[in-house]
Amino acid sequence: MENIKSNLMIRLGLAFGVVLFTQCNSSNQDDGEGIEVMSSIGDENSIILTQPQFESMNMQWGTLENQNFAEEVKVQGEVKVPVEGIQDITPFYGGYVNGLKLIEGQEVRKGEVLFYLESPEFVRLQQNYLEAKSQLSYLKEEFERQKTLYDEKIASQKGYLKAESEYQTTLAQAESLKKQLGMIHINVSSLTAETIQDRIPVVSPISGFVESIHTVPGAFLPSASKAATLINTEHIHVELNVFEKDAIFMEKGQEVSFTLPDMPGQNFAAEIHMVGKAISEQRFIPVHAHVLDEALERKLVPGMFLEAKIKLNPKEAWSLPSTAIVSSEGVDYVLVQERTVDNGFQLAKVKVELGRQNDELVEVLPNSNLNENSKILIKGGFNLLP
Repeated sequence: MENIKSNLMIRLGLAFGVVLFTQCNSSNQDDGEGIEVMSSIGDENSIILTQPQFESMNMQWGTLENQNFAEEVKVQGEVKVPVEGIQDITPFYGGYVNGLKLIEGQEVRKGEVLFYLESPEFVRLQQNYLEAKSQLSYLKEEFERQKTLYDEKIASQKGYLKAESEYQTTLAQAESLKKQLGMIHINVSSLTAETIQDRIPVVSPISGFVESIHTVPGAFLPSASKAATLINTEHIHVELNVFEKDAIFMEKGQEVSFTLPDMPGQNFAAEIHMVGKAISEQRFIPVHAHVLDEALERKLVPGMFLEAKIKLNPKEAWSLPSTAIVSSEGVDYVLVQERTVDNGFQLAKVKVELGRQNDELVEVLPNSNLNENSKILIKGGFNLLP
């Protein structure tokens, strides 16, 4: 009896396994229906697309359109400040730094005192000017007296020429010292023996921000040494590096759009202001563009890296969305609806030659197999070719 029961259980288990296998196989076949792509018998350039496939892959139909669009050239670049917006602070005379309280990023105004320099040299310059100035009145009177005597044949020419030489020499010395004192911001019109200064102010020649500082309080700063660097960000521009092959397409006034890796989602609009005339060692030409929105421009910081698209001059041409182009083995095609079939469509692979293109549109060069009435698959076609 037990053997009969065992045999019965084994047979029931095998039957259940067969049924389960059959159902799974059937389920797999049902799931695959509508996804498999079939070629029309005897024609490898013809594809059968079912209606369920069309719907499940969110495909779309479209037609050739004569549109005015611009090709885009993708480049990289950097936010920069024009040369006139960068100022190195270097003293005309060496001295010890005093009163330096600058920090990087600090805003400064034109004419503002940045720090002071102290040196005995400044005292000597003022002393020499006052001495030369005090001698001028006497030397001028002596020169005019000698000239009068010489004109009246009373004094010799030698005395007249000597008086003239001494006066002109001292006058030149006084004027030279006056200019030098003006360069270190000492007003000679109010300079007296009692107002001689032992330190001079170093003032900002521009309004802007402190980019870097190269000295510290108490240090001796030699003449022509860099104390700090200031930048004026009122006229920030974008410098683009354009490949040599694209240089001939660059023109003043072309539109530019760019993004910053540090500001995702924010698009900036600019316009080409100047195209460089020399090619760098890396085979680039510099192209300068100005940001159109001043409010957005204030968000930019010199040195920021950017990615840009330069729109070339618009061109009217037959075009399709870039998603309509499908490639197979290095050849570009579009899929054109030939006719409708039971529960689907028969498509033809039509080889195309492409012209200008951007992220959205692509130019389709004249093709005898296409016209404005051709119904073309403009979305989802990449799923239909190997």
